Amino acid sequence: MKKVAVSWSGGKDSCLALYRLLQEKHEVVCLISMVSEEDVRNHAHGIPLKILQLQADAIDLPLIMVDSAGEYEASLIRSLTSIKKQFGIDAIAFGSLYMEEDRKWNEHVAEQAGLEALFPVWILEEHAPKLLEEFISLGFQSIVCRASADILDSTWTGRELNESFCKDIKATKSCPMGEHGEYHTFVVDGPIFRKRLEIVHSDVILNSGLWSLDIRSCRFIDKDTEAVMT
Repeated sequence: MKKVAVSWSGGKDSCLALYRLLQEKHEVVCLISMVSEEDVRNHAHGIPLKILQLQADAIDLPLIMVDSAGEYEASLIRSLTSIKKQFGIDAIAFGSLYMEEDRKWNEHVAEQAGLEALFPVWILEEHAPKLLEEFISLGFQSIVCRASADILDSTWTGRELNESFCKDIKATKSCPMGEHGEYHTFVVDGPIFRKRLEIVHSDVILNSGLWSLDIRSCRFIDKDTEAVMT
């Protein structure tokens, strides 16, 4: 059993990585997300920081936000080094699927911080459809928060990942898991969530070639009683 931090985007890949780590009885001590304090959003999926914090609260894990301030790699390494001292972690887990360049960069960053790099959802590319189906079958609820305008139209943004989504995404030229940036997700519920998130207000905007879900507000729903938590 290892003491682990999870590189956190708020999307399905990092969420599934966290789920698998917990299933394997590792001690996950925190989530770490690279953010832009200037834009008040995280880098990976453009989620507003207050919404990202609500998600971490729903999962009941500490969230450490790291402002890149133009030095993405150096900022991450410094933060991981600090987290290692603070929490005594052994490893940092990533939600990378099959992109070798991503894996090499993640391993480099982990090594610089004196940590082991873990890849709980690493697969062969041809297994992407099966992984998407597994994610949905586990009971995770996730929505598309970004869609590449070069590949997908605006109607994809805000869609829930379900059987219909699986069928439709396979009919496009996209990787079913969106590993090449075709789409990104925001997870609102699942087996590791203590509370469910409900998006109250959002808009779809076109930003830098991406149809993006601009989430303005969310609220907690108590999963036991389905009562709104204020």
